[in-house]
Amino acid sequence: MKTQSVSVNPGYLGVFLLLLLASTSCKKGGDAKPEETPLSSFVKGDASLAITTRTSGPWELGVVFSSSATGKITKVGSKMPEPGSYRIIIWDFTTKTVLRQKTIEQSSPDALTMEGIDALTIEKSKKYLISINSQSGGVNKKYTTINRTSGTLFPANTGSILLQNACYKSTATAIFPDGVTNVTSELYGYPEFAFVAD
Repeated sequence: MKTQSVSVNPGYLGVFLLLLLASTSCKKGGDAKPEETPLSSFVKGDASLAITTRTSGPWELGVVFSSSATGKITKVGSKMPEPGSYRIIIWDFTTKTVLRQKTIEQSSPDALTMEGIDALTIEKSKKYLISINSQSGGVNKKYTTINRTSGTLFPANTGSILLQNACYKSTATAIFPDGVTNVTSELYGYPEFAFVAD
């Protein structure tokens, strides 16, 4: 029996292995899901929205939301008209229990300030609520109100998130904001979160 040998140039073999490694690592990175900031995406570039500020309170100002996909909330933030220390809470809507709470130090007016939290798993189609308190250091701060010049504001889809309605309660302490509920014409305050779908 006659044996044939094949000679491979070591340079070509090295290039082949390098290309193979690069192509598999590209596939891995391509699977990463983008981070969604639903309230910012909703407000950004919508010419039919009227944005104003009010000063009263203190208020716990909330937005009810759900997701069309399971995933995680990895950050929360505030975008208030005045600098301050703002308490952000993510609530289980049904049980009214606190799931995550973080105080955000917002140093510039009207600047979105985000900070990381322990990742919170979000179940598909389950209702949650994110709220921000309008008081900072015992002082009632200005807060944003957003409405549509004609028609309702909610419900609204933005990426994987359905913003269902707004709500609020007069309080400085961490209490579920159910004083006024199911508001579809206005958004109060500007809490934000970063969601990454699985």
